[in-house]
Amino acid sequence: MQDTFGKMLKRVARLGSLSDLDDVIKSSSILLKNTANIRWALVYFFDRERHDFAPARGYGLPQRYIRLFENTPLHPDKLPILKSMLLKKQHLLITDAGASDMVHPAFRKLLSGLTLLAVPMVARDQVLGTVFVARHASLPPYTEKGIELIKDMASNAAISVSHMRLYDETLDTAINLAKRVDTILTLDEINKAISSSLSRYKIFEKAIQGIEGIIPCAMVVIIQEERGEYFVTASHWKDESTPPLLRPDMRLSLFQSAAGNAMNNGKTHSVDTLGKIQKPGHLDRILSEAGIASLLAVPLVSRDKVKGVLMLGDRQPGGFAREETFVIEKIASQISVALENAKLYEDMRSLFINTVSSLANAIDAKSPWTKGHSERVMNIAADIAREMGLSELFVEQIKIAGLLHDIGKIGILEALLEKPDKISDEEFPPMRLHPEKGVAILSPIQQLQEVLPAIRHHHERYDGGGYPDGLKGEEIPLQARIVAVADAFDAMVSERPYKKGYTMQKALKVIEKGAGSQFDPVVVDCFRNRVAGNLTLSMK
Repeated sequence: MQDTFGKMLKRVARLGSLSDLDDVIKSSSILLKNTANIRWALVYFFDRERHDFAPARGYGLPQRYIRLFENTPLHPDKLPILKSMLLKKQHLLITDAGASDMVHPAFRKLLSGLTLLAVPMVARDQVLGTVFVARHASLPPYTEKGIELIKDMASNAAISVSHMRLYDETLDTAINLAKRVDTILTLDEINKAISSSLSRYKIFEKAIQGIEGIIPCAMVVIIQEERGEYFVTASHWKDESTPPLLRPDMRLSLFQSAAGNAMNNGKTHSVDTLGKIQKPGHLDRILSEAGIASLLAVPLVSRDKVKGVLMLGDRQPGGFAREETFVIEKIASQISVALENAKLYEDMRSLFINTVSSLANAIDAKSPWTKGHSERVMNIAADIAREMGLSELFVEQIKIAGLLHDIGKIGILEALLEKPDKISDEEFPPMRLHPEKGVAILSPIQQLQEVLPAIRHHHERYDGGGYPDGLKGEEIPLQARIVAVADAFDAMVSERPYKKGYTMQKALKVIEKGAGSQFDPVVVDCFRNRVAGNLTLSMK
């Protein structure tokens, strides 16, 4: 007998090592049936989130009663004795369940002739649930030892449940933590990507890529305010073509729209089901017709002013989760800062370019024959650089070099510039000094250091016969080699006091003839094949 009881205790102890909830209930019930002659067992687990008992799980119940028990909630507050049992963590024995007031009338017939024992499932001094076991009342009453064995089973089952819950909670915490870390890293990547760019369009591109990487959505649209009107500045639609009215540069009305609410109130506005809005504004109606069901509009705030709206849309109703909204608000803040920095840069760049243009105009104004020459050289040089596949930074630098390549002529006598005859050998040396004078004039300006080599060397020859330093081949900076072709071509097709302008074809032949001697043949080849044709068309 002692050996049998010891084996039972070992089986009871094994319950604590089970890792599946249904296995715990089934194993506990089989053990109880074999040791305590129970007819069936019913378990109610406590749901800590709802602060209530979850629907029952049973074993050994007659099929016709399973759903009845599963759908009947357990309310300890309505049963003071049961509530007291749970608070004191004690068992409750009902010897004639079919006649007891503690039993719901619907179950009295079912429980007639049964003894019902309720035992709390306690682990770490917390009640995790309640086990109800039933057996025939005709059997001998429960002994104290038998009740203790059932309580031990319930406790070991509770330990298994506690371990499972702890594992699930740890796993959920780890998953949530991993998601948050991933979100933080993604936000950091987006921040670095958009902060490193001073182009509005690159900021939009990087931001949209980042949003799509962490939040599933069908649409991302950015709207900005310009002089009291609203324009689409970026629009990306997944798997669908963009509606015509929501393409970049389209003007919008934000009246009675989610975007308008976000713009006017400076707060995030969400719409869970766009189709249920009774009187949607023009923009919301367009979005709804395009298949957008839920919408999130986040204001782009800079210096306490709303400058635009970031909109996300999805084809499923229900809106965006709180965590998703938080992430989008952070991205919107990053976009706002990046756009403000880009605007400041564009303003400074515009001021700088205007200043450079004024200097170029000052050169061209010295003679009516050279009016517009610097700007034309800038445009031709920039076209060549683009066609050669050079970077945008290089193109920007060569624009400035083209504008300022003749700045040194400010120090040349106007009479020499407007001389109706070709300049004599005696008069030419002062003219040859203008590249060096240009560098001397501009060298104090830190922002122009990158273009000084082009200004100094745009009169060098590819064969080494040019000035001021007699550089040859690739010793000559690429900027200078490109400006040299652009400068020579415009000078040839332009009128001068001492000559008529060449035709485009004649000037092009002279440029081609000078390839390898006066000019870089690679630059000439690019100019002839890709740039000159467009110049011919633009002058017709």
